[in-house]
Amino acid sequence: MPQPYKLFTIYAREDAQYLEELRGQLRPLEHAGRIRVWSDREINPGVDWEREIVHNLDTADIILILVSAAYYNSAYIHEKEIKHAISRHERGEAKVLPVIVRPCSFLDDPVISRLQVLPTDGKPVTDRRHWAERDDAWLDVVAGVKRTLDLLRNAELQREQAIQNKKADEKQAREEAARREREAKERAENERLAQLRREQEQTALAAEAQRAKEARRADLNAWQQAADAHDLPAYENYLARYPQGEYAREARFRIKELKKREAAPLPLKRYAVIGGGALALLLALWLAPKMFSGRSPQLSESSQLSESSPTKKSGLEMVAVKGGTFTMGSPKNEEGRFDDECQHSVTVPSFSIGKYEVTQADWREIMGNNPSHFKNCDDCPVENVSWDDIQDFLKTLNRVTTSGKKYRLPTEAEWEYAARGGSASNNTYFSYSGSNDLDAVAWHDGNSGNKTHPVGTKKANQLGLYDMSGNVWEWCQDTNKPYPCDSKNTVEGVNRVFRGGYWGGGPRGCRPASRPTCGPGDRGDALGFRLALSLQ
Repeated sequence: MPQPYKLFTIYAREDAQYLEELRGQLRPLEHAGRIRVWSDREINPGVDWEREIVHNLDTADIILILVSAAYYNSAYIHEKEIKHAISRHERGEAKVLPVIVRPCSFLDDPVISRLQVLPTDGKPVTDRRHWAERDDAWLDVVAGVKRTLDLLRNAELQREQAIQNKKADEKQAREEAARREREAKERAENERLAQLRREQEQTALAAEAQRAKEARRADLNAWQQAADAHDLPAYENYLARYPQGEYAREARFRIKELKKREAAPLPLKRYAVIGGGALALLLALWLAPKMFSGRSPQLSESSQLSESSPTKKSGLEMVAVKGGTFTMGSPKNEEGRFDDECQHSVTVPSFSIGKYEVTQADWREIMGNNPSHFKNCDDCPVENVSWDDIQDFLKTLNRVTTSGKKYRLPTEAEWEYAARGGSASNNTYFSYSGSNDLDAVAWHDGNSGNKTHPVGTKKANQLGLYDMSGNVWEWCQDTNKPYPCDSKNTVEGVNRVFRGGYWGGGPRGCRPASRPTCGPGDRGDALGFRLALSLQ
């Protein structure tokens, strides 16, 4: 229950009866516990009267001033009590309520005239012209006191609410600060753990790099020893120790050469006998028709030796492509078009590109292994190779190639130019490489049976290039650099581009303009490649 508000009364001795009347009217508020009225009559004998007055003035919530002519005649009231009361009122520490008990010229008082007086309109309590009964006037005064009590209570509630809000804000601020501190500690701990993981990973990578370096050094030392010895056992010993070594391909070539040299030559007489027998057999075959049919000694058309075409298809078989300028990308109305295919003019120098995709046999011949998922098909394109794997393949291929050619991957522009038929296209625009009929030129999800197929088994494009659409995606040299006409994308990525669609994809990816990307270390049973050569 809230504490009662303290009322202090300032009055002249001549108005003591009015104080008693007022206290009688205020008694119900006292009984209700809302107020406690104090006047100087409560000062006990022997107590310092003035000190007691000042003390109660300082602790009062409402100060009632009974105003009359006698009030104005009291020097102590005006020199002591009123100054103290008004000072507290102006500081907002108490409410001063003047009560006009008898007619007087209070409006000329510079203090009282600026305060809200009681009863209403400053009509004196004793003035019967305005109040039929004096109690009516006192009840009006009590109503004014009650309004003041309500104001004080509301102000107190607001102060309490402000205090509670402040405490709640402070609590929330403390909790927020504690939360931020916890999060900062968690971030610091996570960063510490992440740094520890990075250090461990760097240590592991450094150890792996050191092991790889030592392995390459051992490989190189073994190869130098074999090369210094330059005999069959030395190369065979190197190949047995390092079947996947950096010089394994060269070791195989040298073993073949040494075995050919070591093969015993046939004696000269034996060559003569064999050669003579072969000539005699050919002569007999030529004379037989003449002897038995009487016709002139001439080979029939059916008996002539025909030039046999090789059955093995190799990705090292190259097709020269005359340079030129073409429109790279796809038109806006092309079905299945991606946003990164805006059309722009590109000039491509002359170059050569593989007639076929590099096969499993090609890879095994160069690298001594077959990484493909779909094995047991030498003429099928090699797949499951990353862009990085292909760089190792090219390095080995270029080292063992005696012609001095430097094979590489085609650029995006070279690949698309070749896929569209180059200068042989006669400006004919096909949806796929060499045709608008996807089944005619490509192995895709509608006809492949979910696997790769031997290269060169579909129709070639205008340049005689096979499988530029479908079979396997083909890695290009480029990173995924935005086209110059692409205003939405301006940052070059680190992924590498591949082209052409694959056995498990649909028409959208088989379009010459399609250009998806993967990380250079990514592999998959849909990723293969074809070779290119610069002609300058």
